[in-house]
Amino acid sequence: MSVNRNIYHKEMRWNRSSFIGWSVSISIFIFLGMAFYPVLMQGDMLKQIEVMFENPFMKNILSAFGASIDVLSSPLGFYSTRNAIFIMLLGSFFSILLAGKILAQEEREKTAEFLLTKPVARMEIVESKLAAFFTYLVILNVIILVAGYSSLEVFKGEKSFRLVDFLIHSFYSFLLMLLFGAIGFFISLLKKRGRPITNLSIGIIVGAYFIDALSKITPSVDKLGYISPFKFVDSSVLNPDYSFVWWRVCYFLGVSLLLFALSFIIYRRKDISI
Repeated sequence: MSVNRNIYHKEMRWNRSSFIGWSVSISIFIFLGMAFYPVLMQGDMLKQIEVMFENPFMKNILSAFGASIDVLSSPLGFYSTRNAIFIMLLGSFFSILLAGKILAQEEREKTAEFLLTKPVARMEIVESKLAAFFTYLVILNVIILVAGYSSLEVFKGEKSFRLVDFLIHSFYSFLLMLLFGAIGFFISLLKKRGRPITNLSIGIIVGAYFIDALSKITPSVDKLGYISPFKFVDSSVLNPDYSFVWWRVCYFLGVSLLLFALSFIIYRRKDISI
């Protein structure tokens, strides 16, 4: 892999403010979300939740998303049921938006001609920009990991959780964000003149989440959920046998690598608008 340091550092500078905004917002959200856990554990609130589960309709909906009294009573179960889904959504928005603009912006801002006339190969440009994307994605997930673990330790009370289960679930979240980043990068190369894909990106993630939710709530369309990446995230953190399911990991890595590889091929042959 050939990374041009000038291009890499330029991308790191250009996207620094956006990254800080996303990472701070997600971290605050994590702590605010977990701050509700001690409130939930109070007697009156827990009784209200138990009454909610007595309603068959609400029980079916909540159970479809892995929620139960036992799950919500566990700090890690609460985190994976309530907090993690929003973390995955926000992290995926950041990933797909960053990947979707990081290469296309050169064409959109008419700087592609200047860049391509330099003694820099096309693949070197792609690899340098992807290196910046991967750097920010990894740092964001490290921040989420630290914020998530810290919030669990602060608000868990007298209860405990298995660190290894938390780490496994966090890695699934990273793989999901990586896949959506690959989707954003691939789609951006299909657009003419580097047109922004912001609305399309948001629609893809919201649509994927809606399909997954629908498949969980409605058993008759359960198989429909397999077209959504959210379906492949294993959130059963309280399962005694919870561990990496390798076919899920292979799905995320395989599809991501395929999309990045296709992106390389497309960009190598693409006529750049200037």
